[in-house]
Amino acid sequence: MIGWAREPGNGVSMSVHGYALWTVGEQLLADLIDILNLANWQRGGDKHAPRPRRLTRPWETRDGVQVLGSDPIPISEFDDWWNAQALK
Repeated sequence: MIGWAREPGNGVSMSVHGYALWTVGEQLLADLIDILNLANWQRGGDKHAPRPRRLTRPWETRDGVQVLGSDPIPISEFDDWWNAQALK
């Protein structure tokens, strides 16, 4: 992928990916929060406490599965959309 499409805060990356990309610092901070939550849970002493959930990243669903899109678009609908974009 082209480098500028991966830069956080870039309008192109927003349109390509559908969400604002996280910087490396933001990803590391989310990992740190997950690790601290897990460590505190392990040392909490309550054997019946639920395991902490991982912070949901923008590119994941609640179950931790990456969302790639929905069903394919019929060719006729795509042609209509494509032609409408050419008129703008």
